[in-house]
This record gives sequence, structure tokens and C-alpha cells, in this order.
Amino acid sequence: MFKKMLRPGITAGIIGGFVSIALSVLLVLALLLPGQVGITLYCASSPIGLLLSLGIGLLAAFLAQRQSPEKLTADKTAPAGLIAGVVSTLVGIVAVPFTQQMPNWLGLQDKMIEVQLAPARMMGVSGEQLEVARAQIVAMQQSGMSNSTLLAGMATGLVCGLIASMALGAGGAALGALIFKPSLRRKLVCQKCQATFELGGNAFIEVAEDKPDLVDYCNWQDLAPGVASRQRAVIAETIKTKGQGRQWQCGMCKSVQAY
Repeated sequence: MFKKMLRPGITAGIIGGFVSIALSVLLVLALLLPGQVGITLYCASSPIGLLLSLGIGLLAAFLAQRQSPEKLTADKTAPAGLIAGVVSTLVGIVAVPFTQQMPNWLGLQDKMIEVQLAPARMMGVSGEQLEVARAQIVAMQQSGMSNSTLLAGMATGLVCGLIASMALGAGGAALGALIFKPSLRRKLVCQKCQATFELGGNAFIEVAEDKPDLVDYCNWQDLAPGVASRQRAVIAETIKTKGQGRQWQCGMCKSVQAY
């Protein structure tokens, strides 16, 4: 099952990674807005990032469910979200040097200082203390932080971000299993006995050469993994081609009819 979740997980992770990069750029550009609006938006980057990680997990679950006629459970979609979290973080890392330098290129050093002072301002720190903190930040910028300190901070942030992305991605994918329904399904109703079969749901197809396809009820949980895998492929092909040029036989009354 983990191998089957690779493709939807990687796809969702790549999409989510590029969305994350675009969001980071937009948040930096928001600092160009006058007053406190841009600073407030930039300070909201952390909760927005957490929601994005959750959304990436939901996307992974959606893509995983679309490739399976069987209703997937949370334990089956969670690996896709986990993979998506890892991939999106790796994609986002590529843009970190660019987004870190953007404020300097745009002359937003003063706005970045205000961003760092925003938590203290929200806690009601006095104006004198804010000015002292501002002076300390400016002094650190002018003297330059040591490379080891800077790298250690970046490494810690990346590790924490990776763990959060993996956890939220898996959680979002698990939640997606409760929301999304299979799209690779088709309902067949016997014209004679009115038996209702849902391919990929309560029924399967047995294909034999020069014979109508036998459609009958089944419990997917009772099928061996190899048999279930082959059934998914057969059902997916039947749904995509709409059974053109073939007939099916009702497993209840044995009547033969066109798809």
C-alpha cells in the first residue's frame, strides 16, 4: 500500500511545495503595504503555513482516492500525506535563500525589525524596552551573526518544519479519507432481477475470454492483496472504456446484457 501512495504523495508534495514558495514570496511583498497591515499578514505566515500543510495532506488523499475504485481508509491515505509533507518541505527549501534575501533587495529592513518586535508589542512591552530591543536587533544586523549560529538556527527551523509538515500532512490525508469518495466506480443494475452492483464497492468483475464479464457481489476485505490489485485495474479499465464492445452477466440471475 505504501508504494501505491508514492505517486499521489509526491504529486501533492510538489504542488504544495510550489504553492508554499509562492505564498512566501507574497507574504514578503505584503510588507510593502502601508502601516501595520503588511506586518500583520507577514506575522500570520506560521498559522497559514500550518493550514497549507493540512491542505497538502487533503490533496494527497484526494489524489490517492481518485486512483482507487475502493474506498480508502485513513490508515491507507495517511502515508500519502506523510510523503507529501516531506516532498513539499524539500521543494520549499530550494527557495529559502531567495525569500530570506528578498526583504534586503526590496529595502524592507525596517519592516523586518518591526516583524521581530511584533510579539513583544502584542504582549504590552513598554516603549522604552521596545527601543532597547530595536537597538539590539540593529546592532546584531550591523555586526552580523556568526555563520555557525545562523546555520544552527536554520537547521533547527527546517527540522521543526519537516516534522510539522509530516504530521499535518498525514493528519490531513487521514481526514481526507473521511471526506473524499471513490470516483472510479460505476453502478450496474440488472434489467431482469434489478440486482444493483457497484463496481469497486460491493461488486467485482470476472473477465473471461469470449464470454460475458461476470459481475457479482463481493467483500473487498476478503480478497487477497494480489486479487484486489488486479480487480482495481480491471474495474478502472472498464469504467474508463464504459465496457464498449463487451457484455456483462448478472451474478444473481445469470442474464446477459450490455454495459
